[in-house]
Amino acid sequence: NHQGCFVCGVSPPSSFDDPDIDDPHNFEQWREQPDFALFEQVIWPAMAHRVPAFESLKLLHAWSGLYEIHLLDHNALIGPHPDFSNLILATGFSGHGLQHSPGVGRAIAELITTGSYQTINLNRLGVHRIRNRQPLRELAIY
Repeated sequence: NHQGCFVCGVSPPSSFDDPDIDDPHNFEQWREQPDFALFEQVIWPAMAHRVPAFESLKLLHAWSGLYEIHLLDHNALIGPHPDFSNLILATGFSGHGLQHSPGVGRAIAELITTGSYQTINLNRLGVHRIRNRQPLRELAIY
C-alpha cells in the first residue's frame, strides 16, 4: 500500500505441525501467536523469489486466521438442504467469499424466487456430494 506495508499469507504445508485447534487452549494460543517459522521458512522465501526487493523486508506485524473448509473437497456448500425445506446453504468460502459472493448471491436469489437456478447452475456444489462422498475437486488450485 502507500505506506509500504504488504499483506500476505499461505496455507501451511502438511510438514508443519498445526496445533489441535479443537482444544480451546491451543486455539487461543494459535490465534494470538502466529507461526513465525512458517513465515521465515515458507512465505518469505517465496516472496523474495517472486520480488527480489522482498529479500530485505522487515516483519512489522503478524496475525493468524482460520481457513474455513470442509475436508471432502475444500469447496463451498451451496443450495437447499435435503432434510429442511426452509434451509438454503451458502457456506465454506474461506478465502474466496468476496470473489464468489456476487455469483452465489445471484444464484441463491434465483433459487429462492423461482425455485431453481436460472443463470448460474450451482447444483454440483450441493449437499448431495457430501452425503454421497463425491468430491468436486478444483484442479486449477491444488
